[in-house]
Amino acid sequence: EFSGSEKYTDKELSEYLFPTKKSANPFVFWFTSRFKEHVEIPFVEAYDVELDGLSHFNVTFYEKSLVGYVEYMGSYKYFDKDGIVVESSSRLIEGVPFVTGIDVDYIVLHSKLPVEDDKVFDVLLDITQLLNKYEIDVDKIFISNELEIRLYLNKIRVELGTKKDLSEKIMDLRDILPNLSDVSGVLDMKILDVNGNGYTLKKD
Repeated sequence: EFSGSEKYTDKELSEYLFPTKKSANPFVFWFTSRFKEHVEIPFVEAYDVELDGLSHFNVTFYEKSLVGYVEYMGSYKYFDKDGIVVESSSRLIEGVPFVTGIDVDYIVLHSKLPVEDDKVFDVLLDITQLLNKYEIDVDKIFISNELEIRLYLNKIRVELGTKKDLSEKIMDLRDILPNLSDVSGVLDMKILDVNGNGYTLKKD
């Protein structure tokens, strides 16, 4: 019985854990999980195996924390909140935003993205946490050299400006989005609307 994984189906996890018929034997699996190195699974940091009876196991997976990804050399490079590249894959993971505006000359797995200003990772962590909190799915996040944020959602580009008042802006965005489902254009939210006058929308 598997738990903790949102990126894989049970069938996919079984294929990683039991590549051969022998490895699926309950006693073999129990022994290897206790005394040998665990199988490496992309996007999984670790997993625990608990025995429940003679032939039933509970396997709990702990997935890697992903803030975003960049495209480089034909693959997706996923990184965490500190900017460490934790995975390189041809697989596109749903719910992890594509990040642009980060210019890098090289990328090394398990090393930090070589950016000019590390503050970009603080901005990314803040924006991704808020987007998750308010359940807003974005196609892409752009961060400029001045650390200004632009979001891409379907046909709408949202100019958020800097991280100042970011939480309030994202909360406003959540309320605005249902009215923009069929609209194409730019929504300017650089200045927080505190007087109820609304934000500026420039349609394409």
